[in-house]
Amino acid sequence: MMTRKKKEHSGRVLTKKGTATRAAVLNAAHEVFRDTGYYASSVSEISRRAGVSLATFYQYFKNKEQVFQELNDFIIERFMKKAESLSLEGFDFAGRIKKIIALLFDHTKNNLAFHRILGESELVDRVTLAYYEAIARFLRNFLRRETAAGNIRPLDPNIVAYGLIGICYFNSFKWGDAQEELSEEQTIDLMVKLIMQGINGPAEWKRPASWDMLSLPAASPLNEEAGEPLTKGEKTRQSILLAAEKVFGQHGINRASIAEITREAGVALGTFYVHFASKAELVEGYVKYINRNMRLEIQRVAANMPDRRDAERIGVIVCFNFVLRHREVYRIIPEFEMIDKEVSLWYYKKTAQGYVQGLERAMKKGEIGQFPPFFLAHSLMGITHFIALKWIIWAANPNPQLSRQAIENNINFILWGLKA
Repeated sequence: MMTRKKKEHSGRVLTKKGTATRAAVLNAAHEVFRDTGYYASSVSEISRRAGVSLATFYQYFKNKEQVFQELNDFIIERFMKKAESLSLEGFDFAGRIKKIIALLFDHTKNNLAFHRILGESELVDRVTLAYYEAIARFLRNFLRRETAAGNIRPLDPNIVAYGLIGICYFNSFKWGDAQEELSEEQTIDLMVKLIMQGINGPAEWKRPASWDMLSLPAASPLNEEAGEPLTKGEKTRQSILLAAEKVFGQHGINRASIAEITREAGVALGTFYVHFASKAELVEGYVKYINRNMRLEIQRVAANMPDRRDAERIGVIVCFNFVLRHREVYRIIPEFEMIDKEVSLWYYKKTAQGYVQGLERAMKKGEIGQFPPFFLAHSLMGITHFIALKWIIWAANPNPQLSRQAIENNINFILWGLKA
C-alpha cells in the first residue's frame, strides 16, 4: 500500500530491504485495522500478518498509533494529490461540481473501512478531526471561489462542505436496498442534482406570514401505549440503558465495563444479566433504544405538518436538539459502525425507512423533487449526521451550540441547493 521511503523512528535511512519490510508492516496493519478496528488491534497481530518478529516491528515503529497515523497521512495525501491535479477548466459549474463529487465519492468508497475506524472514540481528537478538516478545507476553497464568481448562493462553505462529505459517506454504504441498485454514475448524477437544486418540489408551498425557518410547533402528546407506566422490570432495564449512555459517553464502548454500568445504574451484576446476556447485547439494546427515542421525538413535532418541506425543516432542528441533549453518547454512535456493522446498519436503515414513506408521498404531491426515495433518505441523513458530528459531537466546547445561522444554512442547502 505504501512505498514511500521513510526513516526508522531512530532516524536511520532505510535500505531497500528495510523499505520493503516497513511497507509490509504498514500493509498488514491496514488489514488488521480494517478487520478489528483500532482499539482491538495489537502490535503482535500486525507483526504476525506481516511475517516479522515483534523486535522487527519496533525497529520501524514506536507503537500501533504511529502506524495508524502514517496510514492516515498516506490516505489524506493521496486524496489531496488527486484533488490538486483535478482539471476543472472548460466546465460550467455543474461540470465542476460533478468532478469534485466524483473525486470525493470515489475516495470515500475506496476508504470506507478506514472512515469507519475513524469513528472510534480513541481516535477522534488525535486523528479524525484533522482528517475530515483536510478534506473540508479543499471543498471550502472550491465553494468560496464559486461563490465569489456568482455561480452559487452565498451559503456557509463549511456547512456545505461537511454536508457534501455526509452525502458521499452515506451513499457509500451497502444498504441492501435491492429496489434501488444505482450505478456509480447514476449515484454521482443524483448527488449533483440534489446539491444543485435541493429537495424543493414544484408544488406551491403555502407558508403563513408569520413563518420562520426555525419555528417549531408544539409536540403532539405521547400516545396511550407510549405513556403507560413502566413495570418494575422495564424501569430496571431503562436504568441500565441510561447508565450505559453515561458510561459509553465517558469512556467509549470499548473501554466501558459492565461493572461500571451496573454501579451507575444502582443494580447488582446479576440483575444486569437478567436483562442482557452480554455487553454486546446491551450495545444492541441501547442502539435500538436511542433510535426509537429520536424517531419518536421527531414524529411528535413534524408528523402533522401539511407540507413535507416543513417536516424536513423541523426534523433537522429536532434532530440537532436531540443530539445536543445526548451529546456524550452520540460521540460514540460512529463507533458502532466498527464494533458491530449489523447493528449500525440497522440503526441507519431504521431511520431511513421512516423517511422513505413520507418522501414518496411528498414526491407524488410535488412538495419534494423527484429522486429515488432511498437515495434521498440516505443523502439527507448524511448531511445532518456530519453537521451534527462537526458542530456538536466533535466540538471542543463542553457545551456546544449550533448558531441560528448554521442551522438556517443547513436547511437552506437541503431545501434549495447551491444553484444561484
